[in-house]
Amino acid sequence: MFSVFLPFSNLEHGEITFGGYKKEHILAGEQISWCKAQDEHLGHWQVAVKSITAGGMRLPFCDDGTCRAVVDTGTSLVGVPTKFGRTIVERLRYNSMGTCTGNLPALEIELEQFTVVLGPSDIARPAQLLADLAEPVAGANERSNISCMPMLMFMDFPAPLSPKTLILGEPVLQKYYILFDALTPRIGFARAHHVHPKLAASKH
Repeated sequence: MFSVFLPFSNLEHGEITFGGYKKEHILAGEQISWCKAQDEHLGHWQVAVKSITAGGMRLPFCDDGTCRAVVDTGTSLVGVPTKFGRTIVERLRYNSMGTCTGNLPALEIELEQFTVVLGPSDIARPAQLLADLAEPVAGANERSNISCMPMLMFMDFPAPLSPKTLILGEPVLQKYYILFDALTPRIGFARAHHVHPKLAASKH
């Protein structure tokens, strides 16, 4: 077993623990939720994805049961298939006054025994910083009213990986303390405890 903790700021240090995990990295009152690791393709820590909800709307993308998510410590963003990713972007983009914060609209990734929830403060950035994904909403005032968009990475994987494979990268590993149990095998998720709250995403 090994576990991974990623910091939000330079007030704390990232840490990998071999042979177990550290309770101090788990938010008080939180329990570890375990999801079976899918073993179709060795070398990837994968879990099954039951459903995806964006901005309160459940999307049918995973209804055929073939969605997978790779939990990856080496990816800086959340990766999604290109065609499906554009739908997520449109569902999660919104206007805000000054900063991209709050709890909604959220991206919810339902796993076997746990749901990963990423709100604007976890993945949203001002649209002018993401011009490669889409143009800012028409009429948005850059000084006060900004267009916020999810910072996602569009990725399409060849066989034998499922074409409906997501990558759970840094935003997930910052918000959640992740445990990898090779004996079972399984992956554990729990809200991470941080010594300093994450700074709100701003125009800068």
